[in-house]
Amino acid sequence: MKKLILVTLTMIFFASWSHAQQDKKAFEKRLNAMRVAFITQELDLSSDEAKVFWPIYDAYTAERKTLRKEKRSTQSQTPRSITADEAEEMIEGSFKNDAKEIELRKKYYGQLKSVIPVEKVAKLAQTERAFRNKILKAAKERRKNSPRHSPRKKK
Repeated sequence: MKKLILVTLTMIFFASWSHAQQDKKAFEKRLNAMRVAFITQELDLSSDEAKVFWPIYDAYTAERKTLRKEKRSTQSQTPRSITADEAEEMIEGSFKNDAKEIELRKKYYGQLKSVIPVEKVAKLAQTERAFRNKILKAAKERRKNSPRHSPRKKK
């Protein structure tokens, strides 16, 4: 009987975990579609511009994501009390990562300005920030209006 309960609970756990993974992928897909629509509209990309812009931008985004993962992994491994040498190494690593990110931006700036007008390339960073702010604001509103997160009334 105990084995049956254990097997059942294990199956429920894996089923819910699998469902959560699918939900996360669906959410990421929706979010990416919203990002594409928002940036395309804000930069006023023609269909020809969009065809050449998005593969370059997606490659840039993927490389930037990899760099940021590297940065987070090195920073999250620092203990509360570190030696001066470890702190120096951490700071130098942060400088190197920032330099890599700047080089990445320069690389893709060159590619993007060859396929869309430089004015649109210049507007891209501002548009990315505007999209991120729009998503954060929507998430905040959703949490605020959620019954689980609504403030409790005092008696």
